[in-house]
Amino acid sequence: MSLEKIYQTWKDKAEFFVIYIREAHPTDGWMLPGNEKIQVQDPTTLEERRAVAGRCMKDLGFSIPPLVDDMNDAANLAYAGWPERLYVIGKDGKIAYAGGMGPMHFSPNECAAFLKEYLSNPDNCSVGAAATPPAPAR
Repeated sequence: MSLEKIYQTWKDKAEFFVIYIREAHPTDGWMLPGNEKIQVQDPTTLEERRAVAGRCMKDLGFSIPPLVDDMNDAANLAYAGWPERLYVIGKDGKIAYAGGMGPMHFSPNECAAFLKEYLSNPDNCSVGAAATPPAPAR
């Protein structure tokens, strides 16, 4: 199941966000063979990062609301998000699901299966909650 399909399926029961973190394969950094179609320099300002995030969302065809990590990479450091990872944060602010690190263990299908079970309990639904994800509980 695609991330967009997950969002469309459960957006009436939970809030969803894509957090755009540091560019994984910028042209002025660590490029990999096969990523040549992504021609993005590593942003040096928050405005540049926001612009790249907007292009990324458009290119991926996502309607999921985006958030952009700050230039200190606080979200990436807190959630070990690089290069890609899926999390479900419960209404209590604790991590309810932590997906594997991408790309090898990035599994939207696994996350969808978790959400199907988790959101079947109305107490876990969070539409109308705060518009920013909480910091991970320790």
